[in-house]
Amino acid sequence: MRERNAYFTVEAALVLPLVTGAILFVIYTMLFQYDRCLLEQDIGALALWGSLAEASDTAQLEQKVQERMSQLYREKYAAWRITRLDASLDRNRFLAEGAGRLTFPVPGWNFWNGDNVWETSASFGYNRISPVTFIRLCHRFREETGR
Repeated sequence: MRERNAYFTVEAALVLPLVTGAILFVIYTMLFQYDRCLLEQDIGALALWGSLAEASDTAQLEQKVQERMSQLYREKYAAWRITRLDASLDRNRFLAEGAGRLTFPVPGWNFWNGDNVWETSASFGYNRISPVTFIRLCHRFREETGR
């Protein structure tokens, strides 16, 4: 009977789990980045919409913003869930904030803290200006540039 060396089997048994774990970690990192970009896009669009929305008073604007936030399509997020979604109007400045979290499926993958969760948040703010103010700013800009 011929003797065969089995060191390839032992090396594969040690390397394969490490490579698989590294690939899964990279996939979850990319999912986190994808969802983070989606959250920033949604919050930025909400803030821009809120700064341009027409309303007769603050209560009507708050109602429109709440309707808009409830219509946010949350199923597009691949691996996480939104934990906070707020919008406020303070001294003619519209501010939209949101936060989300990704939970890892395998305990111990998060090397940076004890929890098995990555969290992020985004906030955007825009000043609301009336059409009259915008026209005045355009005229002032035209006068200062000499055009």
